[in-house]
Amino acid sequence: MNKSLYTKKKVLLHICCAPCSASAVKILQNIYDIYFYWHNPNIYDEREYKNRKESAIRYAKELGVRFRQDLDFLYNYKEWKGRSSEQCNLCYNLRLEKTAIFAKDNGFDFFTTSLLSSPYQKHDLIKQIADSLAYKYAVEFLYYDFRPGFYEGKDLLRQKGYYVQKYCACSKSYKERFSDI
Repeated sequence: MNKSLYTKKKVLLHICCAPCSASAVKILQNIYDIYFYWHNPNIYDEREYKNRKESAIRYAKELGVRFRQDLDFLYNYKEWKGRSSEQCNLCYNLRLEKTAIFAKDNGFDFFTTSLLSSPYQKHDLIKQIADSLAYKYAVEFLYYDFRPGFYEGKDLLRQKGYYVQKYCACSKSYKERFSDI
């Protein structure tokens, strides 16, 4: 028998937070060998960054999914803010480019992102950027629309006591979310 016929392909799932990854995991878990990848330098502020990362690590452990991260990265939002106009395309490109490079350098069959789970994200822009990076780095982008299960996954993790954020990530989304309060 050919063992390769029964080996799951490896997918590197960029994870922005545990709640957004739940619907992606539900779709991917029985088809692929999933690895979480954490690279989110634009999260404002450091406490929020730590809450999301700790929740993502906890979720990976619960699922038995391996957790990878950019070991050269040290959180420094001021550095991010200085390089950005805080437009979504810059954020998506930064996150997904690191993911594509890591996938290519570490022998993954595919990369994808939990950003495709949220109905609040610019889905078509994410797909466009990911397709471009897949071509640039010669690693396949695995596209799924994970949005249909978003609220179910988010609610499940909330019930389990996971941290659920109130805004996208950057200081702009933070200000927009809390400007009426």
